[in-house]
Amino acid sequence: MILKIRNRRPVRRLSMRTLKASGRRNIIAACAIALTTLLFTSLFTIVLSINSSYETSTFRQIGGYSHGSFKDVDDEKIEKLSENPDVKEAGERITLGTITDGGFAKVPAEVSYMDKNTAKWSYIQLEEGREPRAEDEIIMDEDALRSLGVEPQLGARITLTYDVSDKTQGLGQRTDTFTLVGWWKYDELSPVHFINVSKKYAALVEDEAVAEGAQPFRRDLNVMLGSSINIDGVMERVIEDCGYQSEVQSRDDYVGKGVNWGYTASQAGADMDVGNIVAVAAFAVLIIFTGYLIIYNIFRISVTSDIRYYGLLKTIGVTPRQLRRIIRQQALVLCIAGCPVGLVAGWLVGYVLTPVVIAQSSLGDMSATVSASPLIFAGAAAFSVVTVLLSCARPGRIASKVSPVEAARYTEKVRVSRKEKTTRGARVHQMALANLGRSRGKSILMVMSMSLAVVLLAVLLNFTGGFNMERYLDNNTCADFIVGNTDYFRFEAESADSALDDGTLAAIEASTEASISGRAWAVDGYRPKERLTRERFMETAQGWASMLSDEEVESFIEANEGDDGLVSCDTTIEGLDVQLMDKLTVLDGELDTLKDPNGRSVAISVDIDDYGDPDDLANYPEVGEKIPVTYVDEGWYVDSRTGGKVSGETPQEYIQLHIEKSHQVEYTVCALVTVPYQMSLRSGSMYGDTMVMNADRMREDCGGKAFPIFYMFDTPDAKAEAEAEEFLADLTDDDNSQVMYESKATVREEFQGFRQMFLLLGSVLCGIIGLVGVLNFFNGIMTGILSRKREFAMLQSIGMTGKQLKSMLVYEGLLYALATVLISAVLIAIVGPLVGRLMESMFWFYEYDFSLSAVWMTAPLFLLLGALLPVAVYRSVSRKTIVERLRETE
Repeated sequence: MILKIRNRRPVRRLSMRTLKASGRRNIIAACAIALTTLLFTSLFTIVLSINSSYETSTFRQIGGYSHGSFKDVDDEKIEKLSENPDVKEAGERITLGTITDGGFAKVPAEVSYMDKNTAKWSYIQLEEGREPRAEDEIIMDEDALRSLGVEPQLGARITLTYDVSDKTQGLGQRTDTFTLVGWWKYDELSPVHFINVSKKYAALVEDEAVAEGAQPFRRDLNVMLGSSINIDGVMERVIEDCGYQSEVQSRDDYVGKGVNWGYTASQAGADMDVGNIVAVAAFAVLIIFTGYLIIYNIFRISVTSDIRYYGLLKTIGVTPRQLRRIIRQQALVLCIAGCPVGLVAGWLVGYVLTPVVIAQSSLGDMSATVSASPLIFAGAAAFSVVTVLLSCARPGRIASKVSPVEAARYTEKVRVSRKEKTTRGARVHQMALANLGRSRGKSILMVMSMSLAVVLLAVLLNFTGGFNMERYLDNNTCADFIVGNTDYFRFEAESADSALDDGTLAAIEASTEASISGRAWAVDGYRPKERLTRERFMETAQGWASMLSDEEVESFIEANEGDDGLVSCDTTIEGLDVQLMDKLTVLDGELDTLKDPNGRSVAISVDIDDYGDPDDLANYPEVGEKIPVTYVDEGWYVDSRTGGKVSGETPQEYIQLHIEKSHQVEYTVCALVTVPYQMSLRSGSMYGDTMVMNADRMREDCGGKAFPIFYMFDTPDAKAEAEAEEFLADLTDDDNSQVMYESKATVREEFQGFRQMFLLLGSVLCGIIGLVGVLNFFNGIMTGILSRKREFAMLQSIGMTGKQLKSMLVYEGLLYALATVLISAVLIAIVGPLVGRLMESMFWFYEYDFSLSAVWMTAPLFLLLGALLPVAVYRSVSRKTIVERLRETE
């Protein structure tokens, strides 16, 4: 019969008393746990803070932080959707129109009604006043008031002229006078100026428009869900639960949805695949292993030092399970002591470093947000506890398996080899080497913990050093400067009203020095047409499969297919001055005939990905193929339901172009090329090809209806570039200026900020892990010397001098350092190319270059520590006499 004895309390008492007897080792172990927790906490704080700052910056750039919005909903749908249990909060918005001229040329204004929730989620925090309630009340930001020439003063009268429109209909201009009842500070990152009116005014304008035949204005329902994970899936479930669908827009039960892509959790959930899961798991294992290296070594040495004590406990009846419990309870008590310190210190490190890291990035100081999420502390504490439990598991097994007899004579496992007799005696360096081999596991752990820091430093240096600025610049700009109308940079350059005027161009040419310069041209008015076979049309439609239903594609074909079976669709034609054609990359064919203004040739633009790899050329016309292009000389839009001209109230789906007069020109494809995005028209046709032709040829063929869309130039040297940058900055400084520009200098600053952010963040991580490695080295040396005090006393008792003993310890330290250097070099040679290829696949502007600079940078430090630490530790031990040290462990 087995008796169950209540022994948990005695075992706990024995564990606590044993812990109290190991004062110095407890401090070392608690410090190690605190430092490990600091590593986890600071890492989580910085990562989550950067993520939070990135999200905040993105929200400000897209205009709000609601999880998503249900689009084009009426009152009935708003009520049902808002009451769904998955929707925690909801806010309504009705868009009335926009202002895109005058002081709003660079940053447009949107006139709309927002309820309190939507206003809050759009970062509208009133400095003065309240929300508009009466029909003639209005609020807006201070910069919008300045653009209208109005001082921010409650009760000020504002006359506002805006284009009444929503996404599908334009209803002309409207002018009304309002009373200012509030304002707020403008957010520099906001894409628009919000001008908010009352719901009564929105209803008034909508009723008047509907009475004249317009469709009801579009309403959006912004929502906050339970969390930001799987926003798209939850919103789709809400739509289905309410009896609606989001596929066919023409049906009455249609509800559109928009997901706020600024939430990284939602993006991660959508993009999570096996590779990403493995990467996250590998990262988690890495940081746990980093803490494990230091804590395990301390517990192992602690158990080894007390192995005789544990053997004596077994002689009086303590079971192996109870021994493991004793060690585990001691570890948890030390964890309770060290974790809070590490959590607080780690968060403070993150609090200090996060703004510094973000300031070096493109996010800017205003987006800096230091996260205090409970996940930081819960995650760091959980990682620390798991690490501690893993670290004490094997030492506990060592203590539980050793027999009392073995424990009484236990030192450390020593590998014994065949000895050779000699009359010279033992050499100090030989003894040091033999000591490292006595416990190879401990030696390997110490070397690996320090090598890990070197490898991570090498990865960081290779990563930041591999950022290829030229490759980054080549992808993000193709000239020193690109100057155009504000409409061009807002993707709204559709007519000659968006042209870069001759006066501005003349001023730029007179004030800057250019080595290469030229203009790009676009066709004014209706876009040219090309005719595609049904098969070719369906191939191009595949690129829009996520935005168009099969019914919509078939409807387009039916409306635009001719008797010959060819489908008519818009094409995009860009005319380039000959000087700019050398910036095109030819994939097939040649540009000689394109440069000839008398030749009717076109180059077809081929899409490329972020890495510069072109699309399959089989999807594009072949070189030498003939393409007829129809230029519209006269035409108008008609309502397909009536055949009459459209009005402002005609729904978008019924608007079709009637061509009254046109002429056709046949071109020969001379080449397939890639056009840098920066020098493209920045817009394209949904189905047709994008063509490039000689600017003179295009102006002649389209009947002179062409306008210059931008001017591009390179400067001959850095001085000329700086002078041009200064001139263009002054030219575009006025808020009312219709001119904007992009420059290579701006892209360089973005690149340096991006690189500096990774460098600083990686340096912090390497510094913390390096500190862990150094502390592990210190602990290894210290606990190794403390556990061998009796052994050192015996060596000195048989004639070994203190100088020889210190020399032996220094040799041990130097051997550890040399081993770290060698192992680090080997690991870098293995890991470096693998990580380099991974980085090259993740970042198109990264170029790996093998280097051992991290080894040469850290080798002197390790050698210095290897020489100094053993001597410093030995001095604290040698204060006692040999007899006292021999008696101390008896």
